[in-house]
Amino acid sequence: MRNLGIQVIKLISLIRFYKLREGIKIFVGLLFSRNNVYLIRSRVFANNIQLRKDQSDPFIFEQIFCEQQYNFNHPAPNEVKWIIDAGANIGLAAIYFSAKFPNAQIISIEPNKENFELLKLNTINYKNIHCLHAALWYRNEKLDISNKDELSAGFMIEPNIDASKDLIQAITINQIIEEYKLNEISILKLDIEGSEKEIFHNNSNTWLPKCKCVITELHDWLKPGTSSVFFKEMSNFDWVTYVKGENIICLK
Repeated sequence: MRNLGIQVIKLISLIRFYKLREGIKIFVGLLFSRNNVYLIRSRVFANNIQLRKDQSDPFIFEQIFCEQQYNFNHPAPNEVKWIIDAGANIGLAAIYFSAKFPNAQIISIEPNKENFELLKLNTINYKNIHCLHAALWYRNEKLDISNKDELSAGFMIEPNIDASKDLIQAITINQIIEEYKLNEISILKLDIEGSEKEIFHNNSNTWLPKCKCVITELHDWLKPGTSSVFFKEMSNFDWVTYVKGENIICLK
Protein backbone atom coordinates (compact mmCIF):
# COMPACT_ATOMS: atom_id res chain seq x y z
CA MET A 1 0.00 0.00 0.00
CA ARG A 2 2.83 2.39 0.84
CA ASN A 3 4.41 1.89 -2.59
CA LEU A 4 1.04 2.48 -4.25
CA GLY A 5 0.65 5.72 -2.33
CA ILE A 6 4.10 6.88 -3.43
CA GLN A 7 3.27 6.16 -7.06
CA VAL A 8 -0.01 8.09 -6.79
CA ILE A 9 1.84 11.09 -5.35
CA LYS A 10 4.32 10.97 -8.25
CA LEU A 11 1.50 10.84 -10.78
CA ILE A 12 -0.37 13.73 -9.17
CA SER A 13 2.82 15.81 -9.08
CA LEU A 14 3.58 15.14 -12.74
CA ILE A 15 0.03 16.02 -13.77
CA ARG A 16 0.15 19.19 -11.67
CA PHE A 17 3.29 20.49 -13.35
CA TYR A 18 2.98 18.99 -16.85
CA LYS A 19 -0.81 18.70 -17.36
CA LEU A 20 -2.86 15.54 -17.66
CA ARG A 21 -1.70 14.02 -20.94
CA GLU A 22 2.02 14.69 -20.61
CA GLY A 23 2.05 13.89 -16.89
CA ILE A 24 0.53 10.46 -17.51
CA LYS A 25 2.89 9.82 -20.43
CA ILE A 26 5.96 10.58 -18.30
CA PHE A 27 4.61 8.49 -15.41
CA VAL A 28 3.97 5.48 -17.65
CA GLY A 29 7.49 5.74 -19.08
CA LEU A 30 8.93 5.67 -15.57
CA LEU A 31 6.75 2.92 -14.18
CA PHE A 32 6.32 0.36 -16.92
CA SER A 33 9.59 0.27 -18.84
CA ARG A 34 10.91 -3.32 -19.01
CA ASN A 35 14.26 -2.44 -20.55
CA ASN A 36 17.49 -1.56 -18.80
CA VAL A 37 17.15 1.91 -20.28
CA TYR A 38 13.98 3.88 -19.64
CA LEU A 39 12.88 6.04 -22.55
CA ILE A 40 10.83 9.07 -21.54
CA ARG A 41 8.87 10.50 -24.46
CA SER A 42 7.00 13.74 -23.91
CA ARG A 43 6.40 17.10 -25.55
CA VAL A 44 7.70 18.57 -22.30
CA PHE A 45 11.21 17.69 -23.48
CA ALA A 46 12.97 18.72 -26.70
CA ASN A 47 14.01 15.10 -27.28
CA ASN A 48 13.56 11.67 -25.71
CA ILE A 49 15.22 11.29 -22.31
CA GLN A 50 17.16 8.11 -21.53
CA LEU A 51 17.52 6.82 -17.96
CA ARG A 52 19.52 3.78 -16.88
CA LYS A 53 17.48 1.53 -14.61
CA ASP A 54 20.55 0.14 -12.80
CA GLN A 55 21.95 3.60 -11.96
CA SER A 56 20.71 6.64 -10.01
CA ASP A 57 18.97 8.11 -13.08
CA PRO A 58 15.30 7.30 -12.25
CA PHE A 59 15.73 8.54 -8.68
CA ILE A 60 17.27 11.83 -9.87
CA PHE A 61 14.53 12.23 -12.47
CA GLU A 62 11.90 11.89 -9.74
CA GLN A 63 13.71 14.40 -7.51
CA ILE A 64 13.79 16.99 -10.28
CA PHE A 65 10.57 16.46 -12.21
CA CYS A 66 8.23 14.90 -9.59
CA GLU A 67 9.44 16.45 -6.33
CA GLN A 68 10.49 19.67 -8.12
CA GLN A 69 13.57 20.13 -5.95
CA TYR A 70 14.85 22.94 -8.19
CA ASN A 71 11.53 24.76 -8.25
CA PHE A 72 11.88 28.04 -6.34
CA ASN A 73 10.59 31.57 -6.74
CA HIS A 74 13.26 33.43 -8.64
CA PRO A 75 12.51 37.19 -8.64
CA ALA A 76 13.40 37.65 -12.33
CA PRO A 77 13.47 34.34 -14.22
CA ASN A 78 13.70 36.00 -17.64
CA GLU A 79 16.88 37.80 -16.56
CA VAL A 80 18.76 34.58 -15.76
CA LYS A 81 21.50 34.58 -18.41
CA TRP A 82 24.20 32.13 -17.30
CA ILE A 83 23.88 28.93 -15.29
CA ILE A 84 26.85 26.79 -14.28
CA ASP A 85 25.61 23.24 -13.72
CA ALA A 86 28.44 21.39 -11.98
CA GLY A 87 27.88 17.70 -11.43
CA ALA A 88 25.54 17.67 -14.42
CA ASN A 89 25.23 13.86 -14.40
CA ILE A 90 23.02 12.94 -17.40
CA GLY A 91 21.56 16.41 -17.97
CA LEU A 92 18.29 16.32 -16.04
CA ALA A 93 18.89 19.48 -14.00
CA ALA A 94 20.03 21.32 -17.13
CA ILE A 95 16.85 20.28 -18.96
CA TYR A 96 14.75 21.49 -16.03
CA PHE A 97 16.61 24.82 -15.89
CA SER A 98 16.24 25.25 -19.64
CA ALA A 99 12.45 25.24 -19.27
CA LYS A 100 12.36 27.35 -16.09
CA PHE A 101 14.83 29.96 -17.35
CA PRO A 102 14.24 30.17 -21.13
CA ASN A 103 16.80 32.94 -21.75
CA ALA A 104 19.67 31.20 -19.98
CA GLN A 105 22.80 29.63 -21.39
CA ILE A 106 23.67 26.56 -19.32
CA ILE A 107 27.22 25.25 -18.91
CA SER A 108 26.94 21.61 -17.83
CA ILE A 109 30.07 20.02 -16.38
CA GLU A 110 30.36 16.27 -15.82
CA PRO A 111 33.55 14.29 -15.04
CA ASN A 112 32.39 10.69 -15.60
CA LYS A 113 32.67 9.57 -19.22
CA GLU A 114 29.54 7.37 -19.26
CA ASN A 115 27.44 10.06 -17.61
CA PHE A 116 28.86 12.63 -20.02
CA GLU A 117 27.92 10.62 -23.12
CA LEU A 118 24.34 10.36 -21.85
CA LEU A 119 24.37 14.06 -20.92
CA LYS A 120 25.16 14.91 -24.55
CA LEU A 121 22.50 12.54 -25.84
CA ASN A 122 19.78 13.78 -23.48
CA THR A 123 20.45 17.44 -24.33
CA ILE A 124 21.14 17.08 -28.04
CA ASN A 125 18.25 19.35 -29.09
CA TYR A 126 18.85 21.94 -26.37
CA LYS A 127 21.04 24.52 -28.12
CA ASN A 128 21.42 26.55 -24.92
CA ILE A 129 23.07 23.67 -23.01
CA HIS A 130 26.86 23.46 -23.41
CA CYS A 131 28.40 20.17 -22.24
CA LEU A 132 31.93 20.01 -20.82
CA HIS A 133 33.69 16.74 -19.97
CA ALA A 134 35.56 18.03 -16.94
CA ALA A 135 35.42 18.27 -13.16
CA LEU A 136 34.80 21.54 -11.35
CA TRP A 137 37.71 22.12 -8.99
CA TYR A 138 39.61 24.95 -7.32
CA ARG A 139 42.70 24.70 -9.52
CA ASN A 140 43.71 23.45 -12.94
CA GLU A 141 45.07 19.91 -12.60
CA LYS A 142 44.38 16.30 -13.50
CA LEU A 143 41.86 14.42 -11.37
CA ASP A 144 40.58 10.89 -10.93
CA ILE A 145 37.35 9.36 -9.61
CA SER A 146 38.16 7.82 -6.25
CA ASN A 147 35.07 5.62 -5.85
CA LYS A 148 34.40 4.06 -9.25
CA ASP A 149 32.15 1.37 -7.72
CA GLU A 150 29.54 3.94 -6.67
CA LEU A 151 26.32 4.52 -8.59
CA SER A 152 26.46 7.20 -11.26
CA ALA A 153 25.38 10.09 -9.00
CA GLY A 154 27.89 9.42 -6.22
CA PHE A 155 31.30 9.82 -7.85
CA MET A 156 33.97 11.73 -5.91
CA ILE A 157 37.11 13.22 -7.45
CA GLU A 158 40.64 13.56 -6.15
CA PRO A 159 44.01 14.77 -7.50
CA ASN A 160 46.13 12.15 -9.28
CA ILE A 161 49.56 12.50 -10.86
CA ASP A 162 49.69 9.06 -12.49
CA ALA A 163 50.11 10.00 -16.15
CA SER A 164 49.39 6.42 -17.25
CA LYS A 165 45.77 6.72 -16.14
CA ASP A 166 42.90 8.13 -18.16
CA LEU A 167 42.50 11.19 -15.97
CA ILE A 168 39.92 13.97 -15.95
CA GLN A 169 40.74 17.58 -16.66
CA ALA A 170 39.78 19.97 -13.88
CA ILE A 171 38.22 23.34 -14.63
CA THR A 172 37.79 26.27 -12.26
CA ILE A 173 34.95 28.74 -11.97
CA ASN A 174 37.34 31.54 -12.90
CA GLN A 175 38.32 29.67 -16.07
CA ILE A 176 34.65 29.39 -17.01
CA ILE A 177 34.11 33.09 -16.34
CA GLU A 178 37.06 33.94 -18.60
CA GLU A 179 36.26 31.47 -21.37
CA TYR A 180 32.58 32.41 -21.66
CA LYS A 181 33.15 36.11 -20.80
CA LEU A 182 30.65 36.09 -17.96
CA ASN A 183 29.77 39.36 -16.25
CA GLU A 184 27.78 37.40 -13.69
CA ILE A 185 26.81 33.87 -12.76
CA SER A 186 23.03 33.95 -12.57
CA ILE A 187 22.88 30.50 -10.94
CA LEU A 188 25.72 28.32 -9.69
CA LYS A 189 24.40 24.79 -9.13
CA LEU A 190 26.77 22.39 -7.35
CA ASP A 191 26.09 18.69 -6.87
CA ILE A 192 29.69 17.53 -6.71
CA GLU A 193 29.87 15.02 -3.86
CA GLY A 194 32.02 16.95 -1.41
CA SER A 195 34.20 18.97 -3.79
CA GLU A 196 32.22 22.03 -2.75
CA LYS A 197 34.46 22.09 0.34
CA GLU A 198 37.63 22.71 -1.67
CA ILE A 199 35.91 25.08 -4.08
CA PHE A 200 34.60 27.36 -1.33
CA HIS A 201 37.75 27.06 0.77
CA ASN A 202 40.11 28.19 -1.97
CA ASN A 203 39.77 31.67 -3.50
CA SER A 204 35.97 31.76 -3.59
CA ASN A 205 36.25 35.52 -2.95
CA THR A 206 37.42 35.90 -6.57
CA TRP A 207 34.17 34.58 -8.10
CA LEU A 208 31.47 34.51 -5.41
CA PRO A 209 30.77 38.26 -5.79
CA LYS A 210 29.61 37.49 -9.35
CA CYS A 211 27.05 34.89 -8.19
CA LYS A 212 23.42 35.91 -7.93
CA CYS A 213 22.18 32.51 -6.80
CA VAL A 214 23.87 29.39 -5.41
CA ILE A 215 22.17 25.99 -5.28
CA THR A 216 24.11 23.20 -3.63
CA GLU A 217 24.04 19.96 -1.72
CA LEU A 218 26.44 19.82 1.22
CA HIS A 219 28.20 16.52 1.88
CA ASP A 220 29.59 16.67 5.40
CA TRP A 221 29.31 12.89 5.72
CA LEU A 222 31.83 12.62 2.85
CA LYS A 223 34.05 15.55 3.86
CA PRO A 224 33.57 16.75 7.45
CA GLY A 225 33.57 20.52 7.80
CA THR A 226 32.03 21.20 4.40
CA SER A 227 29.07 23.13 5.84
CA SER A 228 31.34 25.27 8.03
CA VAL A 229 33.45 26.28 5.03
CA PHE A 230 30.40 26.97 2.88
CA PHE A 231 28.51 29.13 5.37
CA LYS A 232 31.66 31.02 6.38
CA GLU A 233 32.27 32.15 2.80
CA MET A 234 28.59 32.77 2.08
CA SER A 235 28.27 34.96 5.21
CA ASN A 236 30.21 37.72 3.42
CA PHE A 237 27.06 38.51 1.41
CA ASP A 238 23.36 38.96 2.07
CA TRP A 239 21.32 35.95 0.93
CA VAL A 240 17.74 34.79 1.14
CA THR A 241 18.08 31.07 1.84
CA TYR A 242 15.67 28.19 1.23
CA VAL A 243 15.97 24.46 1.83
CA LYS A 244 14.27 22.40 -0.89
CA GLY A 245 14.69 18.65 -0.66
CA GLU A 246 18.44 17.98 -0.57
CA ASN A 247 19.28 21.45 -1.85
CA ILE A 248 20.23 24.70 -0.16
CA ILE A 249 19.13 27.59 -2.38
CA CYS A 250 20.66 31.02 -1.71
CA LEU A 251 19.54 34.19 -3.55
CA LYS A 252 21.19 37.60 -3.29
